[in-house]
Formats: sequence, structure tokens, C-alpha cells
Amino acid sequence: MNKRRKRWIQMILFGIFTLLTILFFILGFHRKPQYIQNFEEEEYGQEKPFVPPIMIENGLAIYTAGTGDPVLLFPYPHGHTKEPMIQGPIAEILVDLGYMVVTFDVPGAYRSTREPVGDMDEMLSATEETLERLGIQTPVNVMGHSMGGLAALAFAVENPEKTQRLVLSNSVSGFPAALDCGFPGSTFRPSQVEFWQIIVWGIRVNSGRADLVLHKKLYNLMSGASYYDKEFFSPIEIDEDDTEKGVPIRMIWSRNMYAGLSYADRLGQVQAPALILAGRHDPQAAFSCSEELVDGIPDSHLIIFEESGHYPYIEEETLFKEALDEFLKES
Repeated sequence: MNKRRKRWIQMILFGIFTLLTILFFILGFHRKPQYIQNFEEEEYGQEKPFVPPIMIENGLAIYTAGTGDPVLLFPYPHGHTKEPMIQGPIAEILVDLGYMVVTFDVPGAYRSTREPVGDMDEMLSATEETLERLGIQTPVNVMGHSMGGLAALAFAVENPEKTQRLVLSNSVSGFPAALDCGFPGSTFRPSQVEFWQIIVWGIRVNSGRADLVLHKKLYNLMSGASYYDKEFFSPIEIDEDDTEKGVPIRMIWSRNMYAGLSYADRLGQVQAPALILAGRHDPQAAFSCSEELVDGIPDSHLIIFEESGHYPYIEEETLFKEALDEFLKES
């Protein structure tokens, strides 16, 4: 090998090393992971006080609201939330329709104080615990939105005898499906700075190497892009002391998603009738993800909300409510 070629190889290797070093610091891997747990009530519960759970058993907060036939409403397993599922818009719709909403706080969030694991086994175990504590033994209607929908799908696959009807709103079969549907390219194009912000901020937040400021910025970026009508979007306020706080510990859920958590090959095992609800302009769970669900689940049908993104229960609330009511009342 001549000296000139050897020098070029050394320069290339040095350039790669330099680039990796820069990325190491940009992505925050020089920092230790820093998580915060059970912080949400102090952070988000001032304007709208959180409703209390009906019980806390072994650190698991369990909720019900309304009367009538129970609907098991899965909470979001990740940290991108501002209120307990029991007082969110979907729960309010179900109560208005005459159902009893059953749900829980995921470990590590809101009033569930047990140490979180952040995987699907934990979600299903907490669900079984919730139903057992409430004495619900008959098959129930099961519902979930987004990542809560993935958990609802997992429950229906693993517990067909306990699932009466299944509602999946703006959901996916797993993270591989989200990638196949183009995420994050389905939200922003690579030519846009927001595309790279999602990637860089996402890596930092999901690995715990960020502060609450960056977590809120990522939330605002993704949520803002997920509404078809931007007037519905209300950003989270960033406080001065957020730089001193870590990211929600429930962000550890993302590790399991990135590891390839998927039910794509098990959709045919769902035995309950299923309703798939999709926003035509959803950038998080692109329309093709909903098509995959309805193609794979035997007894299922799809309803499309033409003027919605990721949140049709907000953007087209009346139509969403009517579709849900009709499906749940079918014998």
C-alpha cells in the first residue's frame, strides 16, 4: 500500500470517528438517563384537577366512570400524555353514550406508583388486575387509540374469550408497521428541518437523555402535525424549571417498540368483531396502517374520517360518536 493511499484511508477513518463523536454529543449520549415519575398531576393538573381513582391496589390506580355495560379503555403506554385516560375525550364520549369506562394509570404515571417495566406484558398484567379487582368476569368491549390501540389489540389476541367487541382508533399492528407506513416521513419530508428534529429529539427523549423541555417540544411538534385542522391544537406550555427535570419514565415503552413489537402476524387470531377507525390525514398511524388491520382481522370493518388526522374523536366528534355508538350496540 503506497503512502498516499494509506493517508487517504487514515483521513476517512478520522472523518468517520469525528462524525460519530459529534453525533454522540448531539444525541445526548454523554448524559446519563434521567427520568421523572408520577409528576403529571403537579405539572398538568392545575387548570383541570385530576379525578381520583376508585382504588389503588399494590400501586396500581384503577378508575371507572359512568354506568352501563363496561368498556375497557386502554391508557396510552408511553409518556406523551397530559391527563389520566379516565378524563380524556374518548372516556367522556363513552360515558355520554351510556357506558361504564374501565381503565387504569400505567405504572410510573399519574397515581400508579409501582415501578414501571414499560413492556406489553406489564400492560396486559395491569389490565387483568384491573378487571379482577372490579369483579368483571364476562367478556367486555375493548377500545384503544394510537398506542393504546396496540395494547387493546394485544389484549384481544391474547384473551379472545374476554373480548366482546374491539375498537381500534388510529392504531397500528406494531412499530414495524409504522415504519412501513412511512413514519416519520408520513409527518414531515426529509427536506424539512422538522423531520430531523423528530429523529434527533426522539432518540434523546426515548433514551432518557433529555429534559422536560425537549420532551414538551417533541410533544408539541408531533401533536401539532397530527391535527388536520390546526385550530384544534393546544400546545403544552414550557416552564422555566423544566430544564431541571428529566423525561417521563414511561418513555421506556419506546424501547420495546423499537425492538420490533408487532402483532401483524397474529391479526387473524382476533375473534371479536372489530371496528377500525382512521383519520384520512393521520401522519402518526398512516391510513395504510388501518388498512392492514382491517385486512388482517377477520370480522372487521373500516370507517374513515375524511377531515381528521390522528384525533378524529376531537376533529369530527359527532361522526366519531355515532360510529362508536352504532358498533357497540350491535348484537
